[in-house]
Amino acid sequence: MSTKPAIAVDKLNVSFGDSHVVKDLSFAVASGESYGIVGESGSGKSTVLRVLSGLNRDWSGMIAIDGGVQPKARDKAFYRNVQMVFQDPYGSLHPKKTVDDTLAEPLAIHGIGDAEKRIGRAMAEVGLPASFRFRYPHQLSGGQRQRVAIARALVLEPSILLLDEPTSALDVSIQAEVLNLLQALRKERKLTYILVSHDLAVVAHMCERLLVMQFGRGVEEMTARTLAARNPQTAYAQQLLTASEGFRRG
Repeated sequence: MSTKPAIAVDKLNVSFGDSHVVKDLSFAVASGESYGIVGESGSGKSTVLRVLSGLNRDWSGMIAIDGGVQPKARDKAFYRNVQMVFQDPYGSLHPKKTVDDTLAEPLAIHGIGDAEKRIGRAMAEVGLPASFRFRYPHQLSGGQRQRVAIARALVLEPSILLLDEPTSALDVSIQAEVLNLLQALRKERKLTYILVSHDLAVVAHMCERLLVMQFGRGVEEMTARTLAARNPQTAYAQQLLTASEGFRRG
């Protein structure tokens, strides 16, 4: 893993009216790292991903991707390099588009011509047989839908994936399969991840480091080893740890 930051955030602030959702947030993610952001609902963690992805342009501070400071309005090159996987595979896929349509659309938008090769590779990498290519979302299970969403993110061959609770809408029996798939893809493609989750067990499994957020602020940054050892330094992080399934003291 390179020490060069793939993502650097400095003094990020986001407000919705009089509500300050993210406050003076700073962190950096190395190239090839999997970095977690955790916190209770409303802590601002998903808002951070929306800002990083370019979906939210109402922010102040500094964001750099691979050393380049990003404007609020991103260009096509940014979207080829940074892709997002959303929480709900039921809502993130168009119900009237086949898997083929879904995967071909970003390639058409970016003017990329080798659609057959890229679609075939992406489907194979996420474990979807070629026979699924012309199925619609209602013909797929929840886990298969999320695999399509991951393939859609991969088809542009990005270097960074932003993962917003990517397994929380799935059955428990399917969650581990999808997480293991994401782990394998990161190693194979040498991807950088930011994973937002409320589940500390998921973050410990997926990430080398994590940032704990509370009321829009970063209150503690720690390694996954510190998390697994149940040794956070702040009372709030300890509360999250105690409440998280899989980390409760026996």
